Amino acid sequence: MKKGQLVFIPAPIIGHFVSAVELAKLLVDRDERLSITVLVMETSLSPNIARSYIDSVISAWSRIRFVHMPDVELDPSLSGRFFISLIEAQKSHVKEEVSKLVLESESGSDSPRLAGFVLDMFFASIIDAVNEFGVPSYIFFTSAASFLGLTFHIQALHDEQKVDPTEFTNSDVELVVPCLASPFPVKLSPSSLFSKEWLPFFFRMIRRAEEIEKGIRGLMEIDREKLKEISEKSRKALMKDGSSYTCSARLIQDIIDNMA
Repeated sequence: MKKGQLVFIPAPIIGHFVSAVELAKLLVDRDERLSITVLVMETSLSPNIARSYIDSVISAWSRIRFVHMPDVELDPSLSGRFFISLIEAQKSHVKEEVSKLVLESESGSDSPRLAGFVLDMFFASIIDAVNEFGVPSYIFFTSAASFLGLTFHIQALHDEQKVDPTEFTNSDVELVVPCLASPFPVKLSPSSLFSKEWLPFFFRMIRRAEEIEKGIRGLMEIDREKLKEISEKSRKALMKDGSSYTCSARLIQDIIDNMA
């Protein structure tokens, strides 16, 4: 039986970290062929909370393991650009740890083979560092699809209508976003979304996730009167044999088929 191993690289934010590990639990529960290694960057995780949570997962899920990445010194010239600095500092360590996993997998015929990477939405640029391993990378977008749709809309304003989104900061502007049922007050959005520092980062992130973009573009073309109907269908999709349940099975099969 072919066995595959995924490498999860979650952002060191407790909400992102826990969401990624919960996804890992769902995947290994769905298919006994999968094992998952989570690379832990503890830079901004609460040590006590993270340790307690990790211990609880290790005790209940034998096919999920955690590798703690070394502490790194962040580039002072990138102060205020935490994720960019962290990614650059950890790239070589990520490649080193994955190389160890590959060697380990080649040590025995029954060892799970490297099958892919699941990267946090903020870590999409790590794709450049792990492409050499020849397996797919999947972007795990931890926010709601509505937020991704909003981000794509802002990108379209910038790229297609030549609007400077940073001008919306602290304004009373309400954006008419195709994927939202009502106009969206800009002042309710995360401040980073319209900052000069973070906006280019968001744009780079979503441009790397081309498959996600296709899905959201399709969603944005849907008539708003159908949103309530879609919401109900989405709820049912999560149930056993629903479309999302079925799609997760397809994802697992895709992972196994693309094993190194």
